[in-house]
Amino acid sequence: MKKKHKKFQKRGTNVLNNLSLFQKNEGKFFRKKCPLSSKNAPIIDYKNVSLLKKYVSDNGKIMSSKITSVSFNKQRKLTKEIKKAKILGLI
Repeated sequence: MKKKHKKFQKRGTNVLNNLSLFQKNEGKFFRKKCPLSSKNAPIIDYKNVSLLKKYVSDNGKIMSSKITSVSFNKQRKLTKEIKKAKILGLI
């Protein structure tokens, strides 16, 4: 009786074998809409301290857009305004 070579044998169907870095995700994960880009969104300003405090951590660091789901342009504007408010001592 001949034995088949191991490299030609069919591997077991494992979920991890089907995963790929370049696979398109199947809609399981979805991005939230930017809360500052909606119609009735508040205006980003250094004087609006209550809004700016939502995007600053307890340590005083600015939270990333991955966590807050803020768009790229609004995140850049937020950082400028938070830095202004920190310099003026409002935060």
